[in-house]
Amino acid sequence: MTLTTRLDELIRACFTGLWIQSFEHEDAALDIARLCHAHQWRFAAWDVDRGLALANDSAAAPTKDPLAVLRSLPSLIAPDSTTVIVLKNFHRFLQNAEIV
Repeated sequence: MTLTTRLDELIRACFTGLWIQSFEHEDAALDIARLCHAHQWRFAAWDVDRGLALANDSAAAPTKDPLAVLRSLPSLIAPDSTTVIVLKNFHRFLQNAEIV
């Protein structure tokens, strides 16, 4: 089963958070972005270097603060739609008490 097939199944089952481990981060993120485009879902990606970036939205204010990206999640979600947000290398911040 491919990543996109399994991810499509889990998203449609309404899983709110998924942990994907990959040694090819860019390829996985690109596959996820393509899946979102195919289903007309909103897609955003965050990493500490680039900050938050929304697909097809240049008006988004990029933030490099991991706590700020979590606080901005409600504003990224569209009603009656699916939004997928990829947090690259976010595992490095999971020991932070504010993040937990």
